[in-house]
Amino acid sequence: MIDLQYQPRDDFVDFHQRTERNALMVCHRRMGKTVGCVGDLVVRALHTNKSDARFGYVAPFRQQAKEIAWTYLKNMTEGIRAEKPRESELRVKLLNGAWITLYGADNPDALRGLYFDGLILDEFGDMKPSLMGEVILPCLADRLGFLVLIGTVKGRNQFFDYAQTALSPGSGWFYKNRKASETGIISDEELARMREIMGEAQYLQEMENDWDAALPGRYYADLINEMGDRITDEDLYDPEFTVNVAADVGLRDSTAWWFWQSRPDGVAVIDYYENSGVHVDHYLEMLHDRGYNYGEIWLPHDAKAKTLATKRSTMEQIRVPSSVRPDLFDGGVVLPTRLVPKLSIQHGIDATRLMLKNCYISTARGCGRGLDCLRSYRRQWHEHSQSFSDTPLHDWSSNGADGFRYLSLVAKQRASDHIDTTPKIEGYTLNQLWEDNESWKSHVIRL
Repeated sequence: MIDLQYQPRDDFVDFHQRTERNALMVCHRRMGKTVGCVGDLVVRALHTNKSDARFGYVAPFRQQAKEIAWTYLKNMTEGIRAEKPRESELRVKLLNGAWITLYGADNPDALRGLYFDGLILDEFGDMKPSLMGEVILPCLADRLGFLVLIGTVKGRNQFFDYAQTALSPGSGWFYKNRKASETGIISDEELARMREIMGEAQYLQEMENDWDAALPGRYYADLINEMGDRITDEDLYDPEFTVNVAADVGLRDSTAWWFWQSRPDGVAVIDYYENSGVHVDHYLEMLHDRGYNYGEIWLPHDAKAKTLATKRSTMEQIRVPSSVRPDLFDGGVVLPTRLVPKLSIQHGIDATRLMLKNCYISTARGCGRGLDCLRSYRRQWHEHSQSFSDTPLHDWSSNGADGFRYLSLVAKQRASDHIDTTPKIEGYTLNQLWEDNESWKSHVIRL
């Protein structure tokens, strides 16, 4: 009889008995997800009938994997190992020849090109979003290896996206979401004490798995939570108005595009698009295919810099699209391209906070992803000083948030210019007259 020195908690029994190939668990702090997943990894590795089987546990950082999982792995494989644990490689070999190795997502090249019969990704939300498609899925493909994603809630990041996939009918995923108020692992008295010390927002995120909790350090989450019905799934696009665009053009990161319409009574944000690793002609095709009547296309101030490859700036390539995509744009087309003023990041953040208080955002054409970026955008946290930096953290949410910052800098000013110059007629502004007109109400947004 084999003693793994692991007794599963009741909340993990169905996880260990699952038959689905993929699994995702959202767990509150101290639920025991790492212990449970290491135990699951050992049992499945021990009972595999595949030759030269490989299994892996991946944490955001290799040192983190060592600190939180290495001791558990060694203890659980005591008596069933074929040799001593390989400390430098964080690897154990079981009696049946199966290997279990710990990795860090900070070094994806250590995983690239390998095969796996099963992988655990712990705190998946802290990993680079591209890791899944570029590294993880190819590692599992030919051996039909299983995949388990676990973690705690940290806003609407890629962990949230996969949770929505796992929740959808017929997804074929095992899914579990357990809150501290449900499991009983931590007493009510201790939870009450933690709530008092941590504060409501942090407690809701860490212990109650609230994806939208407005944590300290996040720039916009509180404002988005307060927008209510100003975030709508109704398509707000109105062909009577031109569409303006603001883009954060990333050379190595994603490029994010926000689309909005400035109307006599405010700003309607109607569309969002993001991609990475593609040439400028891809974005020209995207702009063409959307079919909007463009008013102005705003690019970052550094878009005027010429590249060595093309001898032209990004602005020049977008402004005269026929030079890049003559198949889409004939020689007479010139897009109205302008540069966003070079202002401080903080100035743009302040402008964004004002914009979020006064605009409508439609999720009908892709703005849901952009909103996730805005919710997650946050300050850097310094562990040594236990304080937030004055500068934002650069992660997957940065490009979308930067694009909206540019939108806010140019749309806010132009909207206020329009409203300030509205003529008055017998005590009314034109905006008020339009609001009194039922036909106008039927196709504009009231702010």
